[in-house]
Amino acid sequence: MGAEHKLVVGLVEKVKIIGGKTVEADAIMDTGATGTSIDARVAKEAQLGPIMGLVKVKSKTSADGYTRRIKVNAKIGVAGKVVSVEANIQDRKNMHTPVLIGRDVLHSNFIVDVEKTHKSNKVEDVKSRG
Repeated sequence: MGAEHKLVVGLVEKVKIIGGKTVEADAIMDTGATGTSIDARVAKEAQLGPIMGLVKVKSKTSADGYTRRIKVNAKIGVAGKVVSVEANIQDRKNMHTPVLIGRDVLHSNFIVDVEKTHKSNKVEDVKSRG
């Protein structure tokens, strides 16, 4: 799919997590992340499930450099487009957004334009948004 068919999104967007219920949450578009990650509380509220298995994710805090997380099927609405994805579930309460959208959703669907959301490229601007 060419770039002309992709929607342009900002660095941080409101998204809809669609399971048994639909929950709106802030999400960061992370082109460096392979997969999409949803906070456990948001996943519970959206009634995501069933558990499809485990996924191995890089982690700086783990002794072997990886951690294992639950994965579930989810639908995520971004900029009016709904994408099906296997998302991993984690505790993101100390993160800047409860949802991280990775390349599994971004690829073939979206172009991330940081200028669309923020007037600068400073990390502090993203952090102060919450």
